[in-house]
Amino acid sequence: MLPSAAELRERVRSYMDAARNATDTTTKQRLSACAFVMAQVAQLIERDPHGANANANRLARVIVEALNAVREAPSDVPLPDAITAKQHAISDVRVRIERWRRRAEELRTTADHFVVPSAQESLSREAANYDQMADHAEALLTGKKAPGEKTG
Repeated sequence: MLPSAAELRERVRSYMDAARNATDTTTKQRLSACAFVMAQVAQLIERDPHGANANANRLARVIVEALNAVREAPSDVPLPDAITAKQHAISDVRVRIERWRRRAEELRTTADHFVVPSAQESLSREAANYDQMADHAEALLTGKKAPGEKTG
């Protein structure tokens, strides 16, 4: 049976904690890729519970493949499935980042057309939020700290 979105999110948190605590770069990447796949599935379930139920077998297979890639693969030999899953995940994130950047620009352009200062400020704040999401996602992809992110 397919886990609920909340259960998947809890597993994502535990995998991300494990990735942060791992000392080996390959292990960090595998745990992060697995967490990302589970987060994607959780998001699909949250967006369309009926569609997720219809595709439960496919989604469960994606989760199992990601978990097996982390558990069974020797740390020095990456599995093709894990690499493919990671490449797809990275590709999806890059598309999202581009979408968030475009949306931020659209909001800034729209804000310029408003004469009411409070509307301009609200739209500008939303644009900044989209930029912040994109910055954070890029930081996760590159392994660098996001602008304004605190250490510790």
